[in-house]
Amino acid sequence: MADTLKITGENWSGHLVLGAQTKARGRVNGYSWYLQLKSNVLLVEIAEDPSIEPADLPMVGFGCGGWLYESKESQSLDTDADAIGYVDDKVQLAFALFREKQLDYLPAITCPCSDL
Repeated sequence: MADTLKITGENWSGHLVLGAQTKARGRVNGYSWYLQLKSNVLLVEIAEDPSIEPADLPMVGFGCGGWLYESKESQSLDTDADAIGYVDDKVQLAFALFREKQLDYLPAITCPCSDL
């Protein structure tokens, strides 16, 4: 079973699960967020609707609108400590960009795929 760690920062908190697909979720300034680190791609999404719970994500761009941060950097994450440090740095960067209104916004898709 993967370890779950509590992570926190200024105006945000969440839980991090380390493993083949590192995941984290929580709240930032009252909005739910979700992070996934798979291979060398880190993705953070923040749901626009504050009533959405962190456990309901990922769904930005599909079930709800929200903001997206993506990083495709190569970095060796050989230990849990490396992964925790990397995720912490990227989460703090994504949330700083969110507070500065510099993240890409994705509206919710509201029509069936057949209408596209």
